[in-house]
Amino acid sequence: MSEINLKLEADNMSGFREVLGFDVVEWAPDFAVISAQVSKKHLNRNGFVHGGVLVSLLDSVAGLSGTYCKVPGNLRRCITISLNTQFMSPVKDGVLRVEGRLVNRGRKIFFVEARISAGESVVATAQGAFR
Repeated sequence: MSEINLKLEADNMSGFREVLGFDVVEWAPDFAVISAQVSKKHLNRNGFVHGGVLVSLLDSVAGLSGTYCKVPGNLRRCITISLNTQFMSPVKDGVLRVEGRLVNRGRKIFFVEARISAGESVVATAQGAFR
């Protein structure tokens, strides 16, 4: 997707995107990548990125990976049915790269795998079902 189309689509996303502070880096059929710079507002009392922030980023990229449409302005939406998350490495700073990939699609439900990395470390992974 072109840089202009990414910007237009990002503008149509919820205000929660601004709270999380992510940008859509890549969005194509069955695949999406978002990026978020860790900020102080993302940290828990221990100084690590809060698990809720990580889950929200995984949920966001997973939904995007199943709702791409090549027609500009044709906004497709979804809701999360389930999201199973595994936390692997705590992270304090840097840029989070969040990738989502469609695994399978039925008539109304699609399934996604997602992961967050910071540099060479895998921070968290998730598998989800969306409608």
